[in-house]
Amino acid sequence: MSGLRSLPPRPSLEFERKAAKALLRRLRAGDPDARARARARHPTFDASAPARIHLADAQLVIAREYGFTSWPKLVRYFRDVERQRHAHRSVDSRDFYEASVRSLLAEHRQRRAWAGRALASYVPRFYGMRGDDVFAATVTEDDARLAVARLYGFPSWEVLLERTAAEASRPRDQWEVESIQRAAQAMAAADLDALKRVVEAHPDLLHPTDEDEGLGRTLLRSAIAHEQVQGVAAMRPIMEWLTAQGLDLQHALNVGLLGHMGMKPETVRYLLDRGADPNWVAPNGIPVLEQALLRYWNGPAVDVLAARAVPRRALWIAAGLGNVDGVRRSLSATGTPTPAARRLRPPFDAAGYGGIPSHPDPSDEEILLEAFVVAMSNGRTAVMEYLASRGFDVNTRIWDTPLANPAVGNGWVPVVECLIRCGADLDLKGWRPDQSAREIARELFEQAPQHADRRRIVELCGMNPDAILAELETRPVTPPRVEPRLQEALEPAGDDAFRLGQPEIRPENLLFGLLRGGGPPLLYFTRVSRMDLDRFRADVADRVRAVVDRAARPRLPVDADAQAAIQAAIALATERRRETVQGLHLLYALTRAGHGTAADLLARYGGNAAILNQELERAM
Repeated sequence: MSGLRSLPPRPSLEFERKAAKALLRRLRAGDPDARARARARHPTFDASAPARIHLADAQLVIAREYGFTSWPKLVRYFRDVERQRHAHRSVDSRDFYEASVRSLLAEHRQRRAWAGRALASYVPRFYGMRGDDVFAATVTEDDARLAVARLYGFPSWEVLLERTAAEASRPRDQWEVESIQRAAQAMAAADLDALKRVVEAHPDLLHPTDEDEGLGRTLLRSAIAHEQVQGVAAMRPIMEWLTAQGLDLQHALNVGLLGHMGMKPETVRYLLDRGADPNWVAPNGIPVLEQALLRYWNGPAVDVLAARAVPRRALWIAAGLGNVDGVRRSLSATGTPTPAARRLRPPFDAAGYGGIPSHPDPSDEEILLEAFVVAMSNGRTAVMEYLASRGFDVNTRIWDTPLANPAVGNGWVPVVECLIRCGADLDLKGWRPDQSAREIARELFEQAPQHADRRRIVELCGMNPDAILAELETRPVTPPRVEPRLQEALEPAGDDAFRLGQPEIRPENLLFGLLRGGGPPLLYFTRVSRMDLDRFRADVADRVRAVVDRAARPRLPVDADAQAAIQAAIALATERRRETVQGLHLLYALTRAGHGTAADLLARYGGNAAILNQELERAM
């Protein structure tokens, strides 16, 4: 279909409805331009009897001008855009999105199932097409850009660029403590006066943006989290003051139920006991229970919410709740989804986690796959086994990657056991990464052999973990290279030593070199350790000046202790078979002893070296 109109940057169904009514009036009035538009897009359009021109005719013209085959498909597309608008996700660089566009175009040429589904879900002229038809068509860069924008939660490429530009223009002072963090520190101390001072200095905290709301960056959400730890009595003065400022506690409690990956049952229980509505419908029109099924990835937490909610009847909801009888009612005698099973589908791209486009006209296999995936992420193995017994293929490749791969990658031991019982082929190659479940299991175990779940999954995959470790010991170790960013940190470390009048670089200088470089080492040392960042920064401001502020100095040698720390970082990266030695490796080497300059600095400013080391262990 040639000469199509591009969708507006911010599609509005209300606008299109008004446009259709306006076009109808013009068609009935005999407007030549309007009738030319109708004849171009509506093959059965008859202008000879204006009274027989209906709104449906005008709607069809507008839908086809965008590339949709019908008005109902336009309506569904626009509603999906509106629903997705409430899903708040982090913004990456423009280079990342441009690379995603190039990848999508390449994957279309390779006839990747995922690429076909993305284009059929997000580009009007492909909307609802079968994969083979999408692959037979020419895809333009504009098509790919729209699909990428929708995949990452934006209504259009134009809006995506606006957000990336706005993000890039924000000042980047990695030392700055954001106002919401200052408020949280006051709440952690149950200090109402300190909180009032923060809010007085930052009155915008009382008026969070939609994005802040979606990301949980609000005063009440923070207060509720601290109340759960400190108790209602300790936080009562703060809660009463916040609600007196006009903040809506009920809304904050409801939003808290939306949760996050790994949501804990006790947190759900606390929110409900505090008054959160288990049947709340979020602004995107999705009941909170359904969002929990997609966001928590924790069946026990979902169960706490489900015990007080009234779930809608749907195949995928029953699957996520572990309701085998409900799943059974959604299948025909031959195991195919009933028409009712198609009416309500999991809104993967609107519940906060993108990357799974919902095909507008899915096959029976895809409907079953969606339900199976929701059952997997909630650990509902009884449902998984029932679906497999009714003919669902656990080795399906319609999403390109076998189901065993994400189960192994996420460490879901009971799910992996169930998939194996149901006949999962652990040697089927996936895509992104191009590995089998067995290969993924082995790689993850080699990276963290102390991890009990990874050891168990290796055993389930038919491998001997001790034999793997023995073989790993005999495998030649490629010495890791020093990451350029870490190499660069040695220069400001020398500047720090020179400004202090030292003849050599010592461990403390290495630490400040890391901190001046910013990035993860700065984040972990100052935030993860829970130190008093304001006081620390005030005391060491001269030592954490910008890296560009270099000192003219001779090259200084590295003393024995600093050299030992560097060697310890290299040994740590080597032991973990990492390709590069990174700043976190050196930070761990500088702080893990629990004593010495770095540990003393943490203790002096209220930081905790043990907590820092524990988190570094997980991150490296």
